[in-house]
Amino acid sequence: MSTAPNDRSPMTVLAVAMALVAAACTGSPSPTASSTVAPSPIEQVLDAIPPVPSVDAEAAAEGERLYAQFCASCHKPDLSGDPDWKTPDDDGTFRPPPHDASGHTWHHPVPQLVDIVLNGSGAPGSTMPRFDGTLDEAQVEAIIEFLRSRWGDEERAFNWRVTFEAGRRDEG
Repeated sequence: MSTAPNDRSPMTVLAVAMALVAAACTGSPSPTASSTVAPSPIEQVLDAIPPVPSVDAEAAAEGERLYAQFCASCHKPDLSGDPDWKTPDDDGTFRPPPHDASGHTWHHPVPQLVDIVLNGSGAPGSTMPRFDGTLDEAQVEAIIEFLRSRWGDEERAFNWRVTFEAGRRDEG
């Protein structure tokens, strides 16, 4: 009488199933699969986003000049904003936030940032004034380009992604 497991024992079936799952997870095609492997859903999304554009040095220089003239008095020349920007004052208003990587500016799509600068924030407690009539859209975009020039690669990449996704939502 043989004590070797038969080819259909639960352990053999489990081992074969695990090998097939492992092959599928590594993207290795099965022997009967076609030679092309479709990209995963996450790869499709990432591939659909164009590379982060480089900073436009000329626009950033113009933006730096405009920032110094219109923004630095509240948000500080070094973009650091008020150190206690997250805590409301006694009257419920918030102090100017930083525009460097420590702040949240880079979390917002560029069109939203342009709208905030031109039309004021509208957020509860915000004291951000409107610059519509003082600055035009191209000038605000230059200021944002200056901010981008001071962010790190990760912040620029995140901002590009949310800007791209916002544009895709607006088109759809």
